[in-house]
Amino acid sequence: MGSIEGTPHVLKCGIIGAGIAGLAAAIALRRAGHEVEVFEKSTFKNEIGAAITLTPNSLLVLDRWGFDESKAGSTEKQQSRILDPETMELKVHIDLTGVRERFGGHGFAAFHRVDLHEEMRRMARELGVEASLSKQAVAVDCEAGVIGFRDGGRVKKDLVIVADGIKSGFVKTITGEDIPTKKTGKSVYRTLIPVSRLMANPLIQPMFEGQGSGFCACADLAKGVMFITYPCSNDQVMNFAVFHPTKPHQVDAEDWNSPATVEDVLEVLEGFHPAWHAIAKEADAMKCYTVGHRDMIPRMTNGKAAIIGDAAHPMQPTHAQGGAVSIEDAAVLEVLFGGWTPTDSVEKRLELFNQLRLPRDNVTQLMSNAMFYYSDSPEQTEQRVRRYYTGPILEKGLTGWSEPVREFFYSYDAFAEAEKAMKYKDDPDGIPEGAVKHFG
Repeated sequence: MGSIEGTPHVLKCGIIGAGIAGLAAAIALRRAGHEVEVFEKSTFKNEIGAAITLTPNSLLVLDRWGFDESKAGSTEKQQSRILDPETMELKVHIDLTGVRERFGGHGFAAFHRVDLHEEMRRMARELGVEASLSKQAVAVDCEAGVIGFRDGGRVKKDLVIVADGIKSGFVKTITGEDIPTKKTGKSVYRTLIPVSRLMANPLIQPMFEGQGSGFCACADLAKGVMFITYPCSNDQVMNFAVFHPTKPHQVDAEDWNSPATVEDVLEVLEGFHPAWHAIAKEADAMKCYTVGHRDMIPRMTNGKAAIIGDAAHPMQPTHAQGGAVSIEDAAVLEVLFGGWTPTDSVEKRLELFNQLRLPRDNVTQLMSNAMFYYSDSPEQTEQRVRRYYTGPILEKGLTGWSEPVREFFYSYDAFAEAEKAMKYKDDPDGIPEGAVKHFG
């Protein structure tokens, strides 16, 4: 990338939010040669978080950017197991060892969110991204590209990217519609436990000893309880989550770090094998949050502004695509805003972004959310998907990491699809049907 200073065709970009989506957008736009300033309301002094899984479609992007997986504690997943909650009998086994070879050398890995975030912050800093912390955006003028802040300040940018998470205050600003976050009726107990501590417990050790790194879960569908574990931080830390029907005292526990107790977890695990109880008892602390849901947005852009990441398409972790498609969003920005000339239009380029990304993101959101709170029949689910996507529907439904599911998500190359879309940047009708993947 050439020097920003003195370059005539450089955009001034403002990004609201410095989470995974915001940092990815910052990296992408700097790589495209633009000035980038990120505005984040927090200070990151007490970073916390659980684990996050990234699949090949997102690691393809990060790998191209020079992301160092080892520094971020990457823990590659070799398998997924579902055990009977009472007997511990193996019910389902999915082999993930061939993922890296099948998808161009890009793996299927888990990270501690803090480790992933810190590595992305390092990358952004080294590229020259400017960050303003404790700077909360409260208003966006999409036509003028002006961001207003709680402290009364205002800045004008050529391009504004909104990436402030599921509780974004700018959804209506971008879409023109009020799309509130709703309760799903489910909550999650979560914690992180050292793997060494679990392996020292004779009740727990047989669950993991001799097993390749991966997901180990059980579910009691009648009770609506699902217990899932998987390691991160170079296999040193076990992520633990228990999905369950929201209890009356949890209704307002929207923060990721609302307190809970081990006793709370044991109560919802009544009737489960003692090994699951033993895992919960090894926790030093327990947190709880209620699972939110927001309907699909009708568009991702307005004037000089675009909304990406969880702010645009919050989704459940069914297919591990929340962080993945956020990184895809950013990769597309790099391509669409690269090689900028004085005759290019931010508004027209964002319309191309909207055409390319909205179907992919909305279908991913629908498929990820379906098993959590839609009571649709397969036919009804297909009708929802068809609002955005005309391609082949996954034959085996919407759950699991089967080969058809992996092909749909992991084979997507955001850079390649954006390059295809750029061929139509001057076409008044935009992208024609069938010209790019997952467009409809």
